[in-house]
Amino acid sequence: MKRTLILSFMLGLLCFSCAGGGSDSKSGSTSITNGSSTGAATTIAASPYAVSVAETASSYHAEDVIGNIHFDYAIDVDLTARTAKLTTASEAINITNDGITILTVGGTNVVIAGTDTGITVTSTVDAAIRYNLTGTFNGTLTFSSADIYQIHLNGVAINASAGPALNLESSQKAFIVTASGTTNTLADSANRTLKMKAALFSNGPIIFSGDGTLSVSGCYKHGIFSNDYIRINGSTLHVAASVKDAVRSVNAFIFDDGNLSINATGTTTDDESKGIKVEGLEGDTGVGKGFIVINGGTIDITSVGKAITAAWDIDEDADTSSTIDDPDPDVIINNGVINITTTGQPYENADGSSLSPEGIEAKSDMTINNGYLTINTTDDALNAGKSITINGGYLYCASSHNDAIDSNGELSLKGGVLVAIGSSAPEGSFDYDDDDPSTTYAFRINGGTFVGIGGNTAKPTSVTQSVVVLGSLASGAMALKSSNGEVAFAFTIPHSYNTMILSSPNISTGTKYTLYTGGSVAATNVYHGLYLGSITYSGGLTASSFTVSSAITKIGGEYF
Repeated sequence: MKRTLILSFMLGLLCFSCAGGGSDSKSGSTSITNGSSTGAATTIAASPYAVSVAETASSYHAEDVIGNIHFDYAIDVDLTARTAKLTTASEAINITNDGITILTVGGTNVVIAGTDTGITVTSTVDAAIRYNLTGTFNGTLTFSSADIYQIHLNGVAINASAGPALNLESSQKAFIVTASGTTNTLADSANRTLKMKAALFSNGPIIFSGDGTLSVSGCYKHGIFSNDYIRINGSTLHVAASVKDAVRSVNAFIFDDGNLSINATGTTTDDESKGIKVEGLEGDTGVGKGFIVINGGTIDITSVGKAITAAWDIDEDADTSSTIDDPDPDVIINNGVINITTTGQPYENADGSSLSPEGIEAKSDMTINNGYLTINTTDDALNAGKSITINGGYLYCASSHNDAIDSNGELSLKGGVLVAIGSSAPEGSFDYDDDDPSTTYAFRINGGTFVGIGGNTAKPTSVTQSVVVLGSLASGAMALKSSNGEVAFAFTIPHSYNTMILSSPNISTGTKYTLYTGGSVAATNVYHGLYLGSITYSGGLTASSFTVSSAITKIGGEYF
């Protein structure tokens, strides 16, 4: 029953872009290279992403698409002049501390008033209203609304002096739209009388879209915070946080399209800045939520702590013994370009404080269907509490201090291209939870082309595609060639390691292969040293020969 509720809610929030509601989600492009290990490489555009089974036009949430919303009234607010008017009115009115009534509908009103800390817009009108904002302002702009509303930013700069730049008080959904060709900025104040915990704070959902740019700077706590969910359907967003997390929400984070860059630099011990965090909430309002979905666009994150985390943890956060009221902190990546760097050094102190600067974390399940992910971390590049499933995409996952990919439950590799670089022993490239004899977790390999290096690797338990495990080799090119001269696999080793695990559809059971090192490799494409397509190899030294006689052929290296 719980899983049914979760699926229903998540399908309601998936797939804006595939429903034709916004710009092309493939616009955030990445590249792989065409060339050889000895010559210059030419950059070529990567192929478009495949559409996930989950991405159907019938499953997107129509009410999150601003093009589906009719706004009954429009109000212009000039922040520089401190004036406001109905868009259809001829003259603007000065905003006073006593307040001005801009709109009256059946005894309800829109009142705009100056305050000691800024300007407050209060609407009791039961209708959707668009607020067109222009100009600069030193203070806090507060909105309270009885219905959904749009904040249209057309060259706006708000620098708060005593709190957040934008304070969205009501639980109604707020659409924040950046006008085409404009640059907009929001910055909060470190010292404040208004204690809302972000530069852009909302008690309700926030939906971002538009073709302009919005920069948000948080120096008190977070950059952007929602007590409900955050969805990005377009625009270019730059979010910086120097104290806590750049983007945080309670119920969900959904990214459909656009460009999001994050710089989260706070170094407070045991509370270092994260990039994107969804808290999750136990109870009726949080059941089945607490998740992250990425459908397209481009995300670039540099953070001290975790870059992306669906963070609700049953062992740490549960207040009741029942699981019926729990959130479900899944991470689903359907496509998109994601570039991640974490900078903090992992620690776990005797007083209980700790730092785990992982790349992408799901406290429940993680599913990667497609996309281009480049993850450089000091802790696990990918980590999940229950399972990790990789169905496709291009993934580069590198950890300097821990495992490249670590599941505390199941681990399934079903497709895609994957380079996993783990740390030295006792860490490695792939890890899953096989320590508890009461569980039947598995490490399944059913497809894809991948290579992993590190101190160790988990031993696959279910294999339908040939897997080879090798010991240490010198940095530089390596290749597997069959007796007829065909190159089944090639990789440029970046540095020393103890254990390599690799798999490719080109490796055939019953075939004898010779392992070469050094030499020169050329291929149709090269992805972080992994050669793809038609591969040629010449020169080099013979390291060993072996016949692939079973699903797993172990020549060297160590299992966990």
